[in-house]
Amino acid sequence: MMRHRHMLMAMVALVVLSAVGVEGSAQEPTAQAPDSKRRLSPRDAAEAVRQQADLVRRQMVPAAQPTTSGIKKRSGVFYLVSWSIPDAELKGYLREAFQLGATVAFRGLLDDDFKTTVARTKALAVELREQAPHTTIDPVIFRQLGVTTVPALVVANEQQALIVEGAAPLAHLLSVMVRENGDLKPLVEWYEGTQRSWERGGPIDVQRPAMPTLVGQKHVPTTLTRYPIWERDLEAVIRERIQQADWNAIQRKLERQVKDKLKQGPGIALTAATTSRAFAVDPTVQFDKDVKREDGATVLIKAGTQVNPLTQVTLRQRFIVIDGRNPQQVAFAKEQVQHYGAAGVKVMLTAGDYAAVSKAIADRVYWVLPEIVTRFKLEHVPSVITQNGPLLKVEEIAL
Repeated sequence: MMRHRHMLMAMVALVVLSAVGVEGSAQEPTAQAPDSKRRLSPRDAAEAVRQQADLVRRQMVPAAQPTTSGIKKRSGVFYLVSWSIPDAELKGYLREAFQLGATVAFRGLLDDDFKTTVARTKALAVELREQAPHTTIDPVIFRQLGVTTVPALVVANEQQALIVEGAAPLAHLLSVMVRENGDLKPLVEWYEGTQRSWERGGPIDVQRPAMPTLVGQKHVPTTLTRYPIWERDLEAVIRERIQQADWNAIQRKLERQVKDKLKQGPGIALTAATTSRAFAVDPTVQFDKDVKREDGATVLIKAGTQVNPLTQVTLRQRFIVIDGRNPQQVAFAKEQVQHYGAAGVKVMLTAGDYAAVSKAIADRVYWVLPEIVTRFKLEHVPSVITQNGPLLKVEEIAL
């Protein structure tokens, strides 16, 4: 349950913190037959998002209470830091954390801003190059371990942990830990080996030793310099944003974004045909691997087999691909529908408002898939795709 709650929180955070809107998929048809599975209208989609947000908000109420249980299913080395640590010092610590194989954790976002945090983290990674450690935002570990100042080195094994805080090289912090728990000596020796290896130009090939047996959660006291934590607890920030959010405004914005996307279409750039031409496309595909039944034993299609689907099925429709923003192409599609009948034509858009085009031609329309454009070698519109025996015939029409 904890894991699912965190996943939901992350989804809401993307909406609330970074103000990222929802984009409609350009890889599905935009109109369905009356008996097909119903798609949500833009208003219904926005309402669904609002309801989900309400559900997350209600579920997060008990999560506001800090947990006092130990680290659960965390085994490894963690290095807790903050942007309050001076840059030059922080870079050095991060290099050491990489050599130690430690996961670097921040408590929250820099200035409570997602984009600012990502930009700053990327800039650090570029400077550290191949010695950039794995970095995450994990307010839970700060709360569970009671870490209020940084940097803090943590060696964890399931629910047990040894913590030492202080601004010092990791080798020193590890030596402090060894005095508390001698079972950490193999880890210290391994880390010393990695440092010597990097000084010689590369990483060590020896695997890091397993975490030792620990008892409870223990903070090893030191007199080292410590820095305050600038970042607020990310979960607290999310809760605050959810409580302050104007969900009606978010719903209206989402509704506008969905409508705008539906008016734009998939946005596939195919130019208008200036010269009419026709060419053939062979739809034959070759299977590079064996296709097996679910039991994994019976081979249905052997690797290397070539299959032409047109030898098994017949395409009875004409596929008309147009740019829905072009009135001439819309008129051409309407003529095709009137001449061959709605059952004999399927109109697909590279761009344009599907609702307006559907109304203009008095028939359903669909968004063209990028795979169709590539597979049928479409370059210009309007294009008419029909079957010609075992081949596909593609006609580009100059209007």
